Amino acid sequence: MIDLAQRSQPYEIPLPYSLTVTVKPLTTAGMAAAQAAARRAVEAIERQASERAEAGLPLDGLPDLSAEGERDGFYQAQLIRELAVRHIMSWSDVELDGGPAPPTPENIAAVMELYPVGERFFQEFTLRQVLLNAAKNASGLSAAGTSSRAEGPTTAEPVGMTALPAPEASVEPTGDSAPTANIS
Repeated sequence: MIDLAQRSQPYEIPLPYSLTVTVKPLTTAGMAAAQAAARRAVEAIERQASERAEAGLPLDGLPDLSAEGERDGFYQAQLIRELAVRHIMSWSDVELDGGPAPPTPENIAAVMELYPVGERFFQEFTLRQVLLNAAKNASGLSAAGTSSRAEGPTTAEPVGMTALPAPEASVEPTGDSAPTANIS
């Protein structure tokens, strides 16, 4: 069974290579900030590439983001890095120069570059939010406001309609009608 309650306290995530990280809970603001920073990183690389190309300079050292897949991959890597740097509070089993490595932004970024560490971190860190959103949406209203074939089969038979004419309107007052004023 999975607990869909929102976490409010730091918790641990086990990762490959026996690494364990302690993270602050993910919030909407935290995700939005990480997404914005990752988007800005992609835009900065594209801007640098454009400026260098216009000046006739080589693009050495810049990732090639001209292909959509490469751009998406770079964005995903930046998003993972931003989420990790913003949320990892501590870790275990990370060494640098023979001793424990502190979880500095540079060290966190370096660890997240290791495949499959960064990918697993992203999956485990965002899984709870994905499950919460799915649980909320499972009992919510249809996106279209009514059931559609894409959302599954209809369980009720169509209602038969009998055409009944609407009563004719009369200008003559009836005993139950309210008095009206004639405006000329």
